[in-house]
Amino acid sequence: MSHAQTMVRAMTTNKANPNELVICADEKSRPRWASRSELCWEYFDNEWGRPPVDLNALFEILTLVVFQVGVTWHAVLSKREGFRQAFAQFDVAKVAAFNEDDVERLLDDLQIFRNRRKINAAITNAKALLELNDETGTFDSIIADHSTDATAMVKQLKALGFTHIGLTSLSILQQAIGVTELKAA
Repeated sequence: MSHAQTMVRAMTTNKANPNELVICADEKSRPRWASRSELCWEYFDNEWGRPPVDLNALFEILTLVVFQVGVTWHAVLSKREGFRQAFAQFDVAKVAAFNEDDVERLLDDLQIFRNRRKINAAITNAKALLELNDETGTFDSIIADHSTDATAMVKQLKALGFTHIGLTSLSILQQAIGVTELKAA
């Protein structure tokens, strides 16, 4: 199949693989999920697949993935600045201290997706990140353990207090921080 035929098939397939490579308007090849807008292009080109620089950066990626499930990356990235403001610049310690008043405030915040389960997941995940230690390992070391299968990793993360992390979000996280490479069609 030629490249042009692949592109046409990709554009007409109802259940296209989001990691399928497509040619964007700027002539660069990117996965379908990153092809929607310049915002997605910039995120994919400059941040995707790179290890986070610190715990707060890791928390940002984790939170964006939690909110991304069920919507497009374009939708999440278009609200990224709102997420930053709503979640204290992704300061893990500050978010871990959020209470029910903060949840109610976030449910009224038009700058983010006002989903109670995902808001609570972000707060719970901040608390779980802070609880990790030398004995349990770091979050990125846990999801980078190639000797553990994905199902066992999800169970381990849930046992450590993380929530809203399943097989799909784990795969996205692993790709986002460069633990695994993009799995194209």
